[in-house]
Amino acid sequence: MAFISLWRKYKFVCLHVVAWVVYMAIGTLNKVSAGKQSIHLLDILLTQLPGIYVFYGNSFLFFKLLSPRKFVWLLIGEVLFFLSYLLFFYFIGDVLSPLLAPSVAIPPLVLKSFVISGFWIFMIYSFFGFGYYFARRSFLNEKEIGRIQLDKLAAEQGKLEAEYAFLRAQINPHFLHNTLNFFYAKSLGYSKELSEGILTLCEIMRYSLSSGEDESGTVLLGKEVEHLHHVIKINQLRFSNRLQVDFEITGDVWAVRIIPLVLITLVENAFKHGELTRKEHPLVFRLEVTEDNNSLCFSIQNKKKNGPKELSHGIGMSNIRQRLSATYKDRYRLNIKDEEEYYAVSLVINYEKNEMEHPPAPDPGVGKSNAGEPTGRISYNQNIN
Repeated sequence: MAFISLWRKYKFVCLHVVAWVVYMAIGTLNKVSAGKQSIHLLDILLTQLPGIYVFYGNSFLFFKLLSPRKFVWLLIGEVLFFLSYLLFFYFIGDVLSPLLAPSVAIPPLVLKSFVISGFWIFMIYSFFGFGYYFARRSFLNEKEIGRIQLDKLAAEQGKLEAEYAFLRAQINPHFLHNTLNFFYAKSLGYSKELSEGILTLCEIMRYSLSSGEDESGTVLLGKEVEHLHHVIKINQLRFSNRLQVDFEITGDVWAVRIIPLVLITLVENAFKHGELTRKEHPLVFRLEVTEDNNSLCFSIQNKKKNGPKELSHGIGMSNIRQRLSATYKDRYRLNIKDEEEYYAVSLVINYEKNEMEHPPAPDPGVGKSNAGEPTGRISYNQNIN
């Protein structure tokens, strides 16, 4: 097991060691077959060191500089490397060999002509190094192509899954929306409160499915306000009109556009975590559009619930920050004040001149909704009819 573990960890190094051992063994056998009776181990190692030096040195240069744009640097590198190789070859043959193995040192004739013999060795092992570079590069290219193909297949699979999920997300809500409309028609003769609740839920789903963004991905703020009214109303119906909600709107909400479903996320967070049934601590919404300085300010304040808290991962708030940053860059401020008993959020968006608009007054049924006028002050602390 230990051997297998070492092999997996150092497989690349082990393959090189095995290759050189086999290469030296073949060379040794050739010497023996040529009639050389005594083969010294140091003779084998020392005579192969210059070749190994050339092989790995040239391989390094090829991997780093072998390209048309670096050809001059490769040529300079090869010249410098050849000079360093001659010094190394001289050191092995004339200095190290006589010290370590005097009886097997390189003959004087070879040392005197070490430039010629060194050049020959340099060319042979440079050729081996180029072959190694070519094989290694081909292997890496094949591996990279395989990885790209796997990534492409994974991307295509992810795209198919996303399209399938999107299709399911489209089918199920539309089916539920149509079913709710059917329930609304059937409930008209039985309970006005029930039919209003179903109709309001239909409006919420309709807006969530298609909020009517333009090319920039924004909607009229007035549409968002209508949606807020619907959500407040449906929550009042859920809690038998016991919620204390104070919603004040000032300014022309039809004069600006905003990315959809940002304000509603803040509102739903307040309904989820707030204590909203006490008159002295109502849920307070404030929405102000100021055309003088082209700004929108939306704030929420609520008292926290006592007892166990609902599980929250903060995904909604993180998503809001990302969307606001992507759309408004540094032209927004989102401040959160999280105290022991109270929670407050304020969002300020500064618009540019060309982002303010003055559309004509909306037609009845378009600019208004069952929740009433989208502007003004409404206190949701009594029955809503």
